Amino acid sequence: MSELENKIGIPGAAVEPSKAEQSASLQESINEHLAAGGTIDKPKPKPVNRRAKRAAEGKTSKRKAAKVLKVSGARKPTLSSWKMLGVKVGQRLVWVESFPKICTKTYAVVKSINTMELEVHYGKKSTTTDGLMRGEVWIRKQKKMPVPSSPQGWFKWGIEDKKGKLQTIHSIWEKLDRETVMNRRGF
Repeated sequence: MSELENKIGIPGAAVEPSKAEQSASLQESINEHLAAGGTIDKPKPKPVNRRAKRAAEGKTSKRKAAKVLKVSGARKPTLSSWKMLGVKVGQRLVWVESFPKICTKTYAVVKSINTMELEVHYGKKSTTTDGLMRGEVWIRKQKKMPVPSSPQGWFKWGIEDKKGKLQTIHSIWEKLDRETVMNRRGF
């Protein structure tokens, strides 16, 4: 069959309307429906996670659907300044021997909120370090403790609040969400 016959059409075959004609026809139908007092309902968005889907369908009754967190695909930035944790200049950090137990002879004082600079004290000796890890290494050498191959620092330093409750730097960091850290970061 030639293209000319396709355009003209075969006798008895229905010719499909063009896209413009289809959209005009659809718009006319919508206008007639609305004029008659009808409404157009938009479908509700479907839940993303499985538990929410099951709860929406009524298949589960015991557990509530967990809220779906929007995943931005980005991680928290690297801890690079004390202001990201909300720590002020002059804040005293304590050395954590084993979690609830602290050493009273060993402490550090925050020197700058824009960096991780600390003034570390062990008895009468003191030094200035540029972060938690180097502060931990210095203290371990002073106490003649073994220095691990990759010291982290934030498990050995903590902040004691007014009530005497101890929080490690790592636990404080874990409680913060990405948006708070990004806002405090300052750049």
